[in-house]
Amino acid sequence: MPDIGFNDNVTIGNRTFHIQTATNKSKGIVRCEIFEQGRLITTQVINYERRRGKDAKSFENRVRSFIKDVHLSTVDEIKFLFKVADRIKKVPNISSLIKLGLLFLKHNLITDAVDTFKRALALDPKSNRAMILLAYTYIRLNRNDEAINLLQRALKSGYSYADVYNKLGWAYLNKKNHIKALSYFQEALRINPNYNEVQYNSAIAYLQSTLTDRSSSYLPPPSIRIERARQLLQKVKNQNKIFDDKLLAEIDQYLERSEIDQAIRVLVREREKLFPQETAGLISTSFYLKFMYDGVHLTEKEIKQYERELKEAIKHKPDYADLWNSLGIVHLIQCRNLFLQALNEFDRALEINPSYEKALKNKKLVENDGREFLILLRAILK
Repeated sequence: MPDIGFNDNVTIGNRTFHIQTATNKSKGIVRCEIFEQGRLITTQVINYERRRGKDAKSFENRVRSFIKDVHLSTVDEIKFLFKVADRIKKVPNISSLIKLGLLFLKHNLITDAVDTFKRALALDPKSNRAMILLAYTYIRLNRNDEAINLLQRALKSGYSYADVYNKLGWAYLNKKNHIKALSYFQEALRINPNYNEVQYNSAIAYLQSTLTDRSSSYLPPPSIRIERARQLLQKVKNQNKIFDDKLLAEIDQYLERSEIDQAIRVLVREREKLFPQETAGLISTSFYLKFMYDGVHLTEKEIKQYERELKEAIKHKPDYADLWNSLGIVHLIQCRNLFLQALNEFDRALEINPSYEKALKNKKLVENDGREFLILLRAILK
């Protein structure tokens, strides 16, 4: 079977996105890429079932159908994001803006995420959530001073969580201020001693400091810093399944040869893979926006897809309360849709027999309850 691919341009205002989806049959993966002005924005890689069975043509058709679904769902999500953005502009809502910003981040649309989080903060200047997300986006853009100002505001408001200290450390690490970076990372670990991302960032800070602050009297000797970095990375590896023996061996080889800059390059390169943006919560985020701003076009197929995704995410994170909450909402929507289906069926009964009193009574009951379901769902999601 030859590799299968789909290509589409999506034009939104004066912007054009090119979406390219193709198989790599030797690896058994589907790769979906989004480009803007020739620049790769984001990549999604999905495994597919490679067992052919007896009927090769049927297998190829099944794979083609799967890839087409992946491709079209990506096209639809990009269109949907900007349609929702336009609707939120007309009636701004901080919860919706934050969720929209998270989805822009998911697709690496950083400038759009910045604009969205800024609007959320303008709507509620005391929103710590908006401050922290905007700060994180600034860190991604290397606008570290702006990020630090926002994170300090959050701390002054009493929002002193490990995540805030981690992001402060990260911003100072980008500025090569290793003493301040390490002090914030240590505070984050005091709050949460098992915070893997902080351990990883601390290891980078210790290694970088041996290149620029070798003789600092505020830090241990370089040999001790390198050993601390090794110990921290071992802790991360013990708890992070993505951090494998091969990666640790590569870093160790560079450290053994005193090629500290190469070890740092590998650590920075792998950081996003090891600590990706939380995807489980994004399922709920996407569902929220779809229902609130495009509920009329939310198909039964899409609802079932969200249900499958939520159930799969719950298998991996059974203690993630937001997933269970979202699954409950999905089931409520399915109930509402069954009410509407029943309404159509009572209408059909009355078409056949206009004097059928029981069908008329049932129709009126369903009409009232259907409206109440919609009101209930909107109240729950707000």
